[in-house]
Amino acid sequence: MSLALLTETFALYDAAEPRPVPQAPACFDAARIGADLAAGTAVAFLGARNITPGVDRVVAVYPDGRAYVWQQPNDLAGKN
Repeated sequence: MSLALLTETFALYDAAEPRPVPQAPACFDAARIGADLAAGTAVAFLGARNITPGVDRVVAVYPDGRAYVWQQPNDLAGKN
């Protein structure tokens, strides 16, 4: 799918904040992905809401088809 079609099909995730994870594969550079999201070089989408309570799955997609996935706390994290 093109980025245009992805943006029409899936919800954008404006609060995407990739974070370094010790067990992440070497290709997952959280700082670079975050910078690319901020610059608009990549686009973040909601992959799945509340995969566990308070945690969303986020997908960052690049125009060349590369994509990176991570889990991050959502607005429900820490709330009962």
